[in-house]
Amino acid sequence: MALDNLISVSFTEDELVRIDRALMEIETIIKDKAVNLTPKQRQSYGRVAYEMEVWVDKTFNYMQQDPQLVPPYIDMEEHTKDITAHRALNPRIARLDGILQSLEDTNRLLGSDLYNNSLAYYRNLREAAKVNAVGASAKYSELKQQFPGGKKSNQMKIEN
Repeated sequence: MALDNLISVSFTEDELVRIDRALMEIETIIKDKAVNLTPKQRQSYGRVAYEMEVWVDKTFNYMQQDPQLVPPYIDMEEHTKDITAHRALNPRIARLDGILQSLEDTNRLLGSDLYNNSLAYYRNLREAAKVNAVGASAKYSELKQQFPGGKKSNQMKIEN
């Protein structure tokens, strides 16, 4: 029984080099500007998105219209810089999210193809070992260590 090949894709060495260069360029640009929060820190800061974005923009407009109502502890120059950078990053983050999702989906299908073919080979090797085919037993013994629980463990573990 032939297995379904869910995806067939390959990258030339030149394409991989170009992807790596583009990523390196992004990393170089953001190196001294972007931060990396810990998971705990991420939970402690809110995210401005969707309806909150509209509210923040409206608040900013009011702050510009009536600067006398802005409390003295708010640095308007820094606030303006923050909102400008925030607005500039949003569409780029959306693009990168789309690219990342596409690459992850592609890799998921590739992984599924790899796993299914490997499992088919493993099962065939098990049958070959049962009839003492040359070289099958040692390979089967090594590969079956991946499934210490027996047949129930022969299912692909799907990551969320």
